[in-house]
Amino acid sequence: MVIAIENVWNGFLLSPLEAARYVDEFADPIVRWHFDIGNVINFGWPEQWVRVLGSRIAKLHIKDFSRKKRDNEGLWKGFAVEVGEGDAGWARVMAALDECGYSTAAEGRWATAEVRGGDRARLRQIREQMDAVLAM
Repeated sequence: MVIAIENVWNGFLLSPLEAARYVDEFADPIVRWHFDIGNVINFGWPEQWVRVLGSRIAKLHIKDFSRKKRDNEGLWKGFAVEVGEGDAGWARVMAALDECGYSTAAEGRWATAEVRGGDRARLRQIREQMDAVLAM
């Protein structure tokens, strides 16, 4: 069993150093991090979070966020982009995940798309986006 704390927009733990320290203070291997990549783009750089959190990451939420849409259309509109069309910097994120062993570890590593669902065609599109990102 793993207890994974997710970074959400509630003003709690806004930097990867704070998040790592928080997890470490539990001093228990079952407490880890549920890293939502899209949620940190408004506040920082996902690849930096990955490098700091490293093996503390138990699960990934795959979604994107556009700073341009945020600035031009409003804060929450930043999420109104497809995976790969925002500012996540997927190649850098995946390289950082590879560096910390996340992408190649077989045990207990998960990634889910946290995006708008839909019909069969939409689900195929999501799968293709996820495959493209995870193959980087």
